[in-house]
Amino acid sequence: MQPASRLIFSSSVEALLKAARGRVSPATEGKLRALGFGFERKLEPAYPAEKWAEAVHLVSAELFPNEPVDTQHNKLGRLTVKQFADTVMGKAMFTAAKVFGARRSLQRMTHNLRTGANFIETRFTEIDPQTHELWISDVSGVPGFYAGLVEAGGDYMDGWISEMRIKQRDGASCLYELKGATPKK
Repeated sequence: MQPASRLIFSSSVEALLKAARGRVSPATEGKLRALGFGFERKLEPAYPAEKWAEAVHLVSAELFPNEPVDTQHNKLGRLTVKQFADTVMGKAMFTAAKVFGARRSLQRMTHNLRTGANFIETRFTEIDPQTHELWISDVSGVPGFYAGLVEAGGDYMDGWISEMRIKQRDGASCLYELKGATPKK
């Protein structure tokens, strides 16, 4: 069941803006401001997912102009996690993830992603000890960004996956194949 409004919470927007601050042109800053994402203004509690996805497109295209779109989004997702990890909420999440371990953290991905949005559901499935699947119900048209978010967990946790690729798209949802380290817990 989809909520009436698909919202991205300010903690996710804040991390995205931190990743962009000082790295994008004044023209892109103006486009972000027109979407409601000004660097100089206080953030709203939440933003429409469509506007956030548009901001992902703008920022990633400028930061990684010579890359394919999914790679641009992936790199921005990874950079956004770095920014998020330095926040109070990010530090708490990664501390908890280390306690839970890689496997349980992947199984709890709905909870993890729900700290940044109100509409995402996930399913984690083991195919074999080195291969897993992660289904995300709605990637807001930026599946590479979500792959980057999840892959970046390896920078903070032992036993995390080493590769995440898009296996199948179905409307707003995306099924990813995860390879690499076997999440033990």
